[in-house]
Amino acid sequence: MATKAALPSADPQLLGAISKATPESLHHVQTDVKNPLPSKEAIAQEKTEQELMSGIEGFDAGKLKPTETQEKNPLPDPSAIEQEKRECEMRHSIGDFNKSKLRHSQTEVKNPLPSTEAINLEKQEVEKIQEIEGFKKDSLKHTEPTVKNVLPDQDTLDAEKKEQELKDGVTNFNRNSLKKTTTEEKNALPSSQDIAEEKAAK
Repeated sequence: MATKAALPSADPQLLGAISKATPESLHHVQTDVKNPLPSKEAIAQEKTEQELMSGIEGFDAGKLKPTETQEKNPLPDPSAIEQEKRECEMRHSIGDFNKSKLRHSQTEVKNPLPSTEAINLEKQEVEKIQEIEGFKKDSLKHTEPTVKNVLPDQDTLDAEKKEQELKDGVTNFNRNSLKKTTTEEKNALPSSQDIAEEKAAK
């Protein structure tokens, strides 16, 4: 004989509220059924995919042309082979090198000391720098500067005065003070004796 499964006990307050509820106390609710349709782009893309899949599935393999696969394995040129051969020989010679053939050498560390002249010169420079840095300004004495303005001697003054007077005389010269003169042109004729001597000479 089948037994009924025990139902969970309901909240008495909730059951009381449900039993007292009336249709007037309920709010009207508009049910919004959403069934979004695909866009034009999505439909076109799906159509293209389906046509592509149909074309692949229905493709006739008998339409393919037989081809021969050519495997290319280019060989290196003679120069590359020669270079690789030299590198291999060099590696072998380095790996098989006999260290016992090396000679022991003594490392000499040279640290030349400066000469006496260089030391003295550097010492003098250091002393000068120390004297300059440690110089006290308070040891200086206050001095008044003397401004010398050398005046010209009497001969220079006289020469300059004469030159200035000459310039002023030329600049301020009055042309009205000149006297009017008449230019006389003389063309002396030869004398009778001069003419006779000239004829005798010819």
